Amino acid sequence: MSLTDVFNKVRRIAGKYSASSPPVLLSAGRTVADPKTVADLFAEHFVSVSRKDPAAPGARHRQRMESFGVNFSSTGGESYNVPFSVSELQTALSQCHDSSSGPDDISYAFLRHMSDSAFTF
Repeated sequence: MSLTDVFNKVRRIAGKYSASSPPVLLSAGRTVADPKTVADLFAEHFVSVSRKDPAAPGARHRQRMESFGVNFSSTGGESYNVPFSVSELQTALSQCHDSSSGPDDISYAFLRHMSDSAFTF
């Protein structure tokens, strides 16, 4: 049992427990709670930070990284090219600190709290 679970039980016993509300998103000054709308807003954001538009957030970083070039002559046997499992990814995410997000504005906390179905492809 996690420490959070223990404190939630103590709050319930003391009559001070209130279930957390479902996550909402603030977009353009309005609160969005509908899961489909939230997903659509996330998709729009991801498109905006991943496109080649030089005005898009993170474009400078992307251009700088792309200027280094990539050496594609590889046998695929390098340790960074070995396939990994979903559980290995989730273990790695669980060990990450909640630092600031990168140019894609996706935090480790967001990735850690995604449902298991988000990791299947």
